[in-house]
Amino acid sequence: GVKRNATEREVKSAYRNLARQYHPDVNKEPGALEKFQKIAQAYEVLSDADKRSRYDRFGEAGLGDLGMGAGGFQAQNLEDILGEMFGSVFGGMGGFGGRRRVNRGPQKGADLQCEVEFPFTVACFGGDWPVQVKREEVCKSCDGQGTKKSVEKTTCPQCQGTGYTKSVTRTPIGAMQTEQKCSMCNGSGIDPAAVCADCGGRGTKDTVAKVSVRVPAGCADGNQLRVRGEGDKGARGGPPGDLYISVRVMPSQEFEREGYDIHTECTINIFDAMLGTTVKVRTIDGTAEIKVPAGTQPETKMRIR
Repeated sequence: GVKRNATEREVKSAYRNLARQYHPDVNKEPGALEKFQKIAQAYEVLSDADKRSRYDRFGEAGLGDLGMGAGGFQAQNLEDILGEMFGSVFGGMGGFGGRRRVNRGPQKGADLQCEVEFPFTVACFGGDWPVQVKREEVCKSCDGQGTKKSVEKTTCPQCQGTGYTKSVTRTPIGAMQTEQKCSMCNGSGIDPAAVCADCGGRGTKDTVAKVSVRVPAGCADGNQLRVRGEGDKGARGGPPGDLYISVRVMPSQEFEREGYDIHTECTINIFDAMLGTTVKVRTIDGTAEIKVPAGTQPETKMRIR
């Protein structure tokens, strides 16, 4: 493992060593595949600044479907690992120079996390409450594709859509092939002339959206709500992410809440306390009458069920 404050270089180094040790192409021992999957999943989170920040703050809950569940794992071959770790300085020397292509298929939207303060009565009784969320919405100009509708050929002519260019250098020990991000498309694989001007090729745009959130009755400070499909919208037809809401409840001027119990105060004069009386008290449902027995002492608590 690595320390919580490990640098990007330390994370990459640890991943490189462990991936080479446990990759199923070289390690045939029982359990090596499962170990390699966990290593790859951990690196996917730690190598991404946004995912790493969410994991540090909220644990696996903040990652949603982006986290460490086995269902989200896609196997890499050893060639991809070595290429990523060493800048693809292979090819003529060892046969690791396989051709990669940029993933231009559907991309799932990211999960979002926010904190919302709900009114006291809404938290008690539940109900729908509007919440404003800053998120990625599908670009209407390109329908989320990231390219202009009027352009038929969108592949970068310099890298042929791979996002990378290669060069071969002759050395005394053989040919060495290096791979760099394409300077023309900046690694996107898309012809710059075909990129949608409105979204810059992302397929989504920053927008403030209003989301209706169903608040369950009895919601309390610290509860977390999950609203499926209300995170960032996916690009190129990908599914949307989820919205996670950390609950805060507005204080009430009349009531105090203790778990599922509601407390309020009622003041009576000394003669009513000595002789007994009936008083009306305000509750979250309206008003109720309560009988005060004779001889009631200060700070006495009475329960209305």
